Amino acid sequence: MRKVTAGTGVSLALLASLLAGCNLLPGVRDGKGAPPSTIPPAVPDVPALVNYLNQNAALVQSVQCNTVDIQAAQGRQAIGLGGMLVCQKPRNFRLRAKVVGQPAVDIGSNSEEFWYWISKADPPHRYHCSYRDLASGRVHVPFPFQPDMVIAALGIAEYDPKGKYEVKAFPRYLELVESTVAPSGEPVQRITVFNRTLATAGQPQVLAHVLKDPRGNLICQANVHEVVTDPATRAVLPSRVTLEWPAQKVKMTMKMYDIKVVNLGAADAARFFQPTGLDDYDSYDLARRMIDKPGTQRSARGSGLGLRR
Repeated sequence: MRKVTAGTGVSLALLASLLAGCNLLPGVRDGKGAPPSTIPPAVPDVPALVNYLNQNAALVQSVQCNTVDIQAAQGRQAIGLGGMLVCQKPRNFRLRAKVVGQPAVDIGSNSEEFWYWISKADPPHRYHCSYRDLASGRVHVPFPFQPDMVIAALGIAEYDPKGKYEVKAFPRYLELVESTVAPSGEPVQRITVFNRTLATAGQPQVLAHVLKDPRGNLICQANVHEVVTDPATRAVLPSRVTLEWPAQKVKMTMKMYDIKVVNLGAADAARFFQPTGLDDYDSYDLARRMIDKPGTQRSARGSGLGLRR
């Protein structure tokens, strides 16, 4: 293990040459059909790994996918949804999904706040919280949503070259571990897992994004299963991702069929990254624990996959 601070970047070719020669997963074999017998002695340093991530992120400001299949589960409850998502750095995000043609989920974030609405929640308010209130550390968020993790999972997060990192080398994968602070103000470890084999088309080089608390407990994990290359920018984007929140027993797999890099103007951002379409429902402020804006109609309470206060 080597603990260093990221400095100047190195070329992508250097990273590729350092990664080549070793597989990650036990089921994966080299070209001869057998596991590699030796591990290259050289391990990419922090600047190499951070530069690799930032080179891809620099190609992307916004991504959009109009056809997303979602398999979500909480405990033993499972549900399939279809929807769309759009994401813009640094924190703009919107995911809307339906079940049997009926709106079921609306999750969003902008620079000021995040929100979520789940039709089967009890009660089905539009729950929201400002990032300023979240940073106070006094807000309980029952729905396990971390916008920063979603940005990372979509491959467009930027990493601070001057951040506090260390590289952990394992026989089949590498971990880039960053000590940082969550939006809630709590110290966390953000871990990026790299395949030590140079990935081929459709296979991810970055296998997972992991968030842990200071005690090493897993908060959230995003596993990247498949990727595509955007034809216009050549950016690598995930096409199938699984997000897990163990404490809440929530798991969500998203298959994104037409994800691509897009350019969003101010009008587009205003349309996507505001909780439009949810005026019928009471707006509930998580920080103040109260309804701060009554909805235009009172909806029947639901139950099932969602949250309970």
